[in-house]
Amino acid sequence: MKKLFFLFASLAIVISAMAQDVIITTDAQKIDAKIIEVSKTEIKYKEKDNPNGPTFVLETGEISSIIYANGKVVFYNPPSTEAPKEEASAPQPAAVVTSSNVAEADNYNAEILLLSGQIIRGRLMEVANNYVAYTFNAKYFTMPASQVEKVTDLRNGQVTVYHGRRLDQTEDTSTSAATSPVKKSGRIYRDNGEYMHDNTYISQKEVVRILKVENEAAYRQWKKGEGMLIAGSLFTGIGGSLALCGFIPLATRNYGACIGMECSALGAVGIGVGLVLGASMQYNKAIDIYNSKHDRAALQLRWHVSADRVGIALAF
Repeated sequence: MKKLFFLFASLAIVISAMAQDVIITTDAQKIDAKIIEVSKTEIKYKEKDNPNGPTFVLETGEISSIIYANGKVVFYNPPSTEAPKEEASAPQPAAVVTSSNVAEADNYNAEILLLSGQIIRGRLMEVANNYVAYTFNAKYFTMPASQVEKVTDLRNGQVTVYHGRRLDQTEDTSTSAATSPVKKSGRIYRDNGEYMHDNTYISQKEVVRILKVENEAAYRQWKKGEGMLIAGSLFTGIGGSLALCGFIPLATRNYGACIGMECSALGAVGIGVGLVLGASMQYNKAIDIYNSKHDRAALQLRWHVSADRVGIALAF
């Protein structure tokens, strides 16, 4: 049974080592790494193959995007899609390619139509669930799905439609327009475990920053959830360790000790799961507090006074 224990321990170490982050630089380099620290101006990381080695630093201006081990993507430096402006005799539809709304790279093979109506012509590298990767004048970029209308691969004519959503969330516009509620500006929305603010998907770290700056009560509620999440993770980890150690007494046929340890493990895991679920509720409550205060702030009383009348209006 000791061999079984060491097998589980070794498996856990291997799984942990396999988890990695990927840094895409603006000059198209791909770095397999483990992110240590992220700030507004730089990120610190260790190389995947040398986790005990030196810590490297990259300025955010050198980073196109970071793909974290959990699948989340953070974008830093998308290319400018503005070209020199020319006077036009009449406005053009958004989907029409004109010199004023096209950013064109050398030797392009794809067209990326943004929700703004602008078009990027570049070399297509990857069409992912929540972003599009491409090179533009020898530099590597990623564009979040929330800004993309569709992507046309000119090599084979294949069209991938985003409509400003992840591919696994894209719906027929004829039904989504009728059923999807209008998202108010300034509110924070939860979307299948992700967060959206002003029609843009944002990271959990950005959510915390917004709450801290704009609503102290919501921020305190969020921090309470973070504390519960940490405690829940500790209890779950302790429970998992006890569950593994519970097999050790079987080697000496000490079944009573084995049952006792497994029951303790079950209790610890139960407490941990309860705390993790409670943390999720606290996060949701924090968002509700923020949105509630934001909605109240959006209500305005407007007075209208003229020579012959006085009026009052409630604006939303």
